[in-house]
Amino acid sequence: MPPHHVTNSLFVIALLFLTSAPVFAEASTSLKSYYSPIVRLEADKGYFLITTNSGIQWIQVEDAVKEHLKTLEVGDMIDVVVELRPDPVPPLLKSWKLARSASPCKVLKEQTCSKE
Repeated sequence: MPPHHVTNSLFVIALLFLTSAPVFAEASTSLKSYYSPIVRLEADKGYFLITTNSGIQWIQVEDAVKEHLKTLEVGDMIDVVVELRPDPVPPLLKSWKLARSASPCKVLKEQTCSKE
């Protein structure tokens, strides 16, 4: 095989590898966790606002979780796991653990609450 065919083949292989790498990186960062006080609640709309290292972030909950949002208060300390979605759609709540709250829903996973 002539040298320029080998070079072209290596270039194509490298290009395929480099263009597929961001897909793996994106998939590994689709879940993110934050620990923050709740800054604002919009329980009827299914949103709450927290602070992050990069500023403030609205978090959206599924319809079945809206009722549990009503048990929270501004200032409650919450540890959340969210699914990141493309901008401008806010992250979607996957779970929470409350560190400081009077809510009976201390731990929420998917749509199920427990006291611990």
